[in-house]
Amino acid sequence: MGNDPSVMELKSAVKREQVMAQGNRGKFENIICQLRKQQTGKTFALKVGRQNLFVIGISQMKQSGSELSPIDVTFLTDNQEERNVNLGGPNREFFTLFLNEFLNQKQLDMFEGKGGFLLPTHNKARADWFYYLGKAIVLSLLSEGPGFPYFPPFIVSFLRDQEFLHELSTIYVVNTYLVQHIDAVNAAVCQDEIDKIIGEESERFTDYCGWSSVERITLSNRMRYIQTLLQWYLIDKRKESLEEIKRGLRTLSFLESTKEYEEFCRFFVTRDKRATTALYIKDKLLPKVAELSTNNAQEENTKALTTELLKDLNDEEAAKLFQFITGLDDLPVHDFSMNVGFNRSEPRAELPKATTCLQYLHLPLGNKSKMELYASFNKALTLGKLGFAE
Repeated sequence: MGNDPSVMELKSAVKREQVMAQGNRGKFENIICQLRKQQTGKTFALKVGRQNLFVIGISQMKQSGSELSPIDVTFLTDNQEERNVNLGGPNREFFTLFLNEFLNQKQLDMFEGKGGFLLPTHNKARADWFYYLGKAIVLSLLSEGPGFPYFPPFIVSFLRDQEFLHELSTIYVVNTYLVQHIDAVNAAVCQDEIDKIIGEESERFTDYCGWSSVERITLSNRMRYIQTLLQWYLIDKRKESLEEIKRGLRTLSFLESTKEYEEFCRFFVTRDKRATTALYIKDKLLPKVAELSTNNAQEENTKALTTELLKDLNDEEAAKLFQFITGLDDLPVHDFSMNVGFNRSEPRAELPKATTCLQYLHLPLGNKSKMELYASFNKALTLGKLGFAE
């Protein structure tokens, strides 16, 4: 797959992006400095043992106006103060341990998830605790402590009041029955099959997700139905908890002051440092292409050309293709599958499509040669056509 831009143009683009990122990071840090100036109260001496740290921390978060007073942490060991000069280290350690306890305290039942991605639960009994979490994150960042980098991208977009629908995906769904239901609806080949699937699961999903009871789910609108299911499961049923986190993040106007900066994401989005390699993509997709059944010579040709294309991928192209199919910048911690099929509904289409919510690549049938297929993939990956394909 050739590159349209020249090497020099690519290097210039990367350089501009690096300069912009550095500038945004500087602006973000300046905002944090300005927010610290609102802490005009008397410094609060917090003496705490690591074994009861969470209880003491929650008590501090519950205090109205506690965000206005910087804390000065002294750790206790066997009820004896640890000797040190607090240059920020004890404060950072306190917030690191305190935020981790929101995850470790299983009886709180505040989160669920898989592969490193956490979803706030719908837990009315813990509504205030989600607020305390948001408030603690703000105070941690003002103390040069950690953020809470455990959320999938769509939750961070929700917190930032940005569009998130294109980021929803079955990758994040914990309920295996819902994943199976979505896969079955997507795989249905006729209306009778869809009717049967919906009839079997209406009391579990369809009646609760917000889909109109008078609108029949069909082959033509099923992707909209799948999107409705994902929004209901991933956002709507957790909205009360998410709004409480947002309320906590508004402490000292932190959220309003920082949400427009990409640097915000660094403190909240789960990141896996494993790179997407060509070998990874080939291992995932080549077997799927090999399994495709073909109905005519056009599909046989596309299958053969796609196999060649995948074998020729380099790491950079593989990373772009992975993002094109999944909408993700980097690999989830847990394993998952990607699927491939022919775009039979548009047999003359030349560009590939991706249904990111299902990690599904639709192969175009309108390319006759290897070079045409390579050019179509290169154009699609460059334009970054992501989202729900109809």
